[in-house]
Amino acid sequence: MVDLRGGAARATSPRVLYWRETTDAQPFETGIQRVTRQLADGLVRHGVDLVPVGWDAGRRLLRLPTPLQGELAADWLLLPEIPMSLLSEGLDPIQLARAYGLRSAAIVHDLIPVRLSHLYDASAQALYGRYFRMFANTDLIFATTDLVAGHLRTHLKTVGLTVPPIVVVPLPGQFAHTSRVQEASVKRRPDDPLRLLTVATWEPRKNLSRLLRGVHLAQDRGGLQIHLTLVGRRDSYPEHDAEIEAILTTIPGATARDRADDRELAELYKASHASVYPSCDEGFGMPVLESLWLGRPCVCHAGSAMAEVAPGGGTMMINMADDAAIATALTRLAAEPSLIDQLTNDALARPLRTWDNYAADVASRLQLASEPQTPSQRGPAGRYQEAVR
Repeated sequence: MVDLRGGAARATSPRVLYWRETTDAQPFETGIQRVTRQLADGLVRHGVDLVPVGWDAGRRLLRLPTPLQGELAADWLLLPEIPMSLLSEGLDPIQLARAYGLRSAAIVHDLIPVRLSHLYDASAQALYGRYFRMFANTDLIFATTDLVAGHLRTHLKTVGLTVPPIVVVPLPGQFAHTSRVQEASVKRRPDDPLRLLTVATWEPRKNLSRLLRGVHLAQDRGGLQIHLTLVGRRDSYPEHDAEIEAILTTIPGATARDRADDRELAELYKASHASVYPSCDEGFGMPVLESLWLGRPCVCHAGSAMAEVAPGGGTMMINMADDAAIATALTRLAAEPSLIDQLTNDALARPLRTWDNYAADVASRLQLASEPQTPSQRGPAGRYQEAVR
């Protein structure tokens, strides 16, 4: 086995082995993959010595970049994504890190596979069970929201495991590498159709069927023109997919496409008056803030992580579990162009974090946790203890 220890003695900034196996192999981008890519770029900009790694199943070793084989010293293994290859073999990535003499850090995005386990088959439940148990031995955990941090603490306590240090580092609102929209677009006229955009996978928890029923109800109520563009890939729920497709055929002005790249998505936002994110259960809800970044207000759920992320301007928060509430909100947007104008102005004025902000927070936490502690820092009032929650 390659000896990976001793990185802290070499450099001021820690060397981090950065797990990005699924992200590099996957042909599409989920929220986790976006975080993995953008955080890597940001950490490098902040001077972190970042080394991408994966798993060599044949040799049963960490797969390192070829020039570094056999000579790499490092401080941390950071897991921004779910290490599927290790978990599928029944291996614990945190124990692997310890075998290499590394400290471990990981991002927990949500606990939906545990909380909504009925949506997953037995093999997936077993894999995610191993995944969440690994957090008990992790040296430092980055949670996307206070909600997720609380869910993880509760889960670990429930299964009788240790709760390690958890730091809440909110994700940014920045949409990929796109510059933030600074000015409002041309105002919508009363006789223009209300053009809405929804970006979400076709998972049951994303609540697309209820959104479509709400759109249909709003159209029927007052003869209002509401056009909806749905962007998102299907996700292994054929009966659910068939239900969505059937409802789509009944809604004038509703269209769906499987996916769009960042440039295409930015153009779709630009062509819309507002976005709707109907999910009722999220660990963060990135599309809400990304919509604001691109100058479009967002209608979203008033609960789950959105209750933590969405307040601050530019959002209309409603009960997305209620068809009638959705219809009422969309009716208002369609009938009151001035409401769209106000929400748009609020979105443009609202401060939003960038990927650089996010990477700086993660880098500083890793640096802080890498520093040797003095006796005064080891107690309850110590600097490291103050950094974690």
